[in-house]
Amino acid sequence: MVACFRKKDVFASRLAFCFSMPCVITGLAAGLSSLPAQADDWGLSLALSSDYVVRGITRSMGQGSQSLDYGWRHNSGWAVDLGLVALHQDAEGRLLQASARVAQGWQWDQDWSGDLSYTHAAYPGSTQRRNFNYDEVSGRMVWQGRWFISGSWFPKMSRRTAQNSLLNAPAFSASLGLHQNLPLSLALDAGLGVYSHRSDPARSYAFGSVDLSWTRGPWQCHLSHIASNAESQGFSQAGRAGQRWLATLQLGF
Repeated sequence: MVACFRKKDVFASRLAFCFSMPCVITGLAAGLSSLPAQADDWGLSLALSSDYVVRGITRSMGQGSQSLDYGWRHNSGWAVDLGLVALHQDAEGRLLQASARVAQGWQWDQDWSGDLSYTHAAYPGSTQRRNFNYDEVSGRMVWQGRWFISGSWFPKMSRRTAQNSLLNAPAFSASLGLHQNLPLSLALDAGLGVYSHRSDPARSYAFGSVDLSWTRGPWQCHLSHIASNAESQGFSQAGRAGQRWLATLQLGF
């Protein structure tokens, strides 16, 4: 989860959502806001969510999660984000996910902006952490603060198959998103993405999300619907993918 902020107000960040961090919609709607306009800005957010989903697959076994995110941006366009998510223990014994992200952002003109980032995510305390810790290199382009296209490459990612075997291989993902402000302090985010694990044989699946959020001062409420065909493509064990609703309450400083 990446803290997205403007003038010290956390901006739509995550149902543990981010493409780039793991992210809830994760993968999708979160992290869809453009880089903070204010130089030398910082943001801190606390969030409670009914689930923690990354690219359409739950990492909290369908249980609630709590997250803490801190982000800072320098006037040169560099940004640093630190995140910690408390998970419901899964088959790998994962209870915590810690992440660190470094990014460089650009504003090319009034319409176009973008960023490149590197993220390291780890699962401290897990007996399988060496298998499931991972690195991510990602890029994103934004048009008029509404349309987003992004891609990520993972040098090594591990996944459990439907038969519970463990596979390690490079992976990549790509996604397209839309952010639309609405009346009454509401906003709508929607996105579609694809994830490919380059194991032998290579497998891919699609995921998508729709998120309705409401903002009042430092508070944000999210209601999201997430879907993927990861289970039917042999990417997850039963019950960890498919369609699900998420609710998230977030407080930003």
